[in-house]
Order: sequence, then structure tokens, then C-alpha cells
Amino acid sequence: MTEMRQDVPVPMIRVSSLSPVLREIERRGISAAALLSRHALTRAQLSDRYVEIPLRRYLAFLEDTPGVTGDAAFCAGVGTSFRPADLGPVGLLFDASSTLRRGLERLAMSLISWQDQTAIRVQPEDGALVWSYQIDDPDLWPRRQDSEYSLAATLALAQAAFGPAARLLEAHLEHAEPDHAAVLTRILGVRPQFGQSANRLIFDLAAAERVQRPEDEGLMAILTRHVADLRRPKADGDLLARVRRLIALHLGQRPVTLDLIAAELNLSTRTLQRRLTGLRTSLRDMLRDSRLHLARTHLREARLSNAEIARLLGYADSTAFWRAYKAGAGLPPSRDRGGARDPDA
Repeated sequence: MTEMRQDVPVPMIRVSSLSPVLREIERRGISAAALLSRHALTRAQLSDRYVEIPLRRYLAFLEDTPGVTGDAAFCAGVGTSFRPADLGPVGLLFDASSTLRRGLERLAMSLISWQDQTAIRVQPEDGALVWSYQIDDPDLWPRRQDSEYSLAATLALAQAAFGPAARLLEAHLEHAEPDHAAVLTRILGVRPQFGQSANRLIFDLAAAERVQRPEDEGLMAILTRHVADLRRPKADGDLLARVRRLIALHLGQRPVTLDLIAAELNLSTRTLQRRLTGLRTSLRDMLRDSRLHLARTHLREARLSNAEIARLLGYADSTAFWRAYKAGAGLPPSRDRGGARDPDA
């Protein structure tokens, strides 16, 4: 059996980028249920824009949208309605910048908090400002829908925030010319050049450096701090954090098994088990701790019944939840409900 790559952390992306895609699918009167199920996603997961999923699963989801909608340029079209909030604080930083160049530079520096293994570069070149976007892993392919979506979305954000300063001079796409090139020309305002070494938007440099608004220093400081807090370490030592995020993603939606988590991390089951053992833990222990932490949070908020909490955490019923919580916390759920510690509860 060929061992999967085990030294490279699996790249992740926050699910908020899928929100506009789902909005448009539903606006067209099409059910997204089968598409979500095919890619092991649920609406509950997508309701939290900070939830992360493997980047390869995100790319596969986008590549499947033309088959569901019958529109080969579907994701490019969705990109035209992209909003700053769809990128969380990263998008708000861009939107609040004084110039297009500063906005694009902040986008390039901040993307690490939203999407792994993706390079964005901004550089002046012969009187133009070149913004380039590329996923660094050649094995993450096909990704045509993502490339077209990313260019259309970035251009939409730029034109909404900076108006005429964001008039496009050229557009480059890394994939071969598709049958819907004319549609992309209409969306981008210029005919793209295909088969390029990266995906690019090219703007006039002088216009991109023209000040459009004063910056609110307090707001920019808050957003910059928030983006920094979201950044994730890239070292292999991040394994436990990634396993915890995947447990949270799947918990209550499907059985959380070594096979499932190993597949998401692009590892063999044996390798994942060995590495968790080396870190003095196991998936069983991590699953127990995640359930206990989430259960305590729900109990203290006192908005859900024990049966609802049991369902969210993947327990068979409220009795199974009660027993597991008492074994883990050393006290019954009633002792933590509402934050109270009543000795007679």
C-alpha cells in the first residue's frame, strides 16, 4: 500500500466562501441538499462562517456546481455578487482601505487566516498593479471554478469599494480556454488570457494608488488584530488543532472515526493513530474531550435540552449523553446547566 503524504498539513478553508454559492443555487430554485451531502457538508456547518473544511473538498464542491445548475460559468457569475463579509474580517479590511493597492496588499497578507496553501501576490509592473492568485499544490486539480470565482469575486469587491480605480486592464486564468469564454469576458469586462502561469487581475497602477477615502485607524487596528488571531501555525505540530477542528466539523453529523479523520487529513489510518499515540493522545480521547467541552458550553448557555445536546454531539439519546457527561465531568449535566452548581441538583 502506498503511504499518503504525511508531512504536509492538509490545507483548509473557512466555509463562508461557499455562502454566496449556496445563495445563488437556492435563488434559482434548485435544491442543494444532494450536492452538500455528496461533499459531506450540512447547512448547520455552513451557518458558522469560521468553520473550516479541507480545501480539496471545497474545490470539488465548486467543480460540481455546473452539473447541478447547468451553467458552465456558474461560479464566475456568483463571484459578481461577492460581499466583504463573505471573507469575514479579511474582506472588511479590504473594503475599509484607503486605496485599491493597500486593499489588495492587505488581502494578500491576510488570506492565510482564511485559506491555506494559497498564494496571493501584489506587485507593480510597468505602470500596472498585478494581483495574482494561485493554489500552491498542483495535486489540487481541477480548480477551474475556483479560479474563475476568485477572480470575479475579487474584481467585484474592488469595483464596489474603489469604483473606476478598479477598471481592469487584463485578466489571466491558468486553465485552458473553456467554451464559455465569452461569458467570462462579459463578467470581467476584458477577454481573459488563458493557459497562464497564474490567475491574475491587472489594474492601472496610478489609479490603484489614488486615495479614495481616509482610513479609520481604530477600526483597522481591530480588524488587523482579529485577522492575526485567526492565523494558524503551519508546522506539523498543528496536527492536534486540525483534528479538533475536524471533530467539531463532523460531530453530530456522522460517526467520527479514525478512517474519516485520516481521510480528511490525507493520512493513512495507521499513520494518524501512530502520530496521535506519539502525542500521548488518541482520537477516542480527543472526541471525548471535544464532546465534554461543547456539552459544558451548551449546558451553561441553557438554551438546549439534554436530548438536543445529545443529538448535536452524536450520542444515541439523552441517557447516553447523561452517562458520558457524568463520567467525564464527574457530575451530572444538571450541575452545569445555566452555570449553576447547586449541590442538591
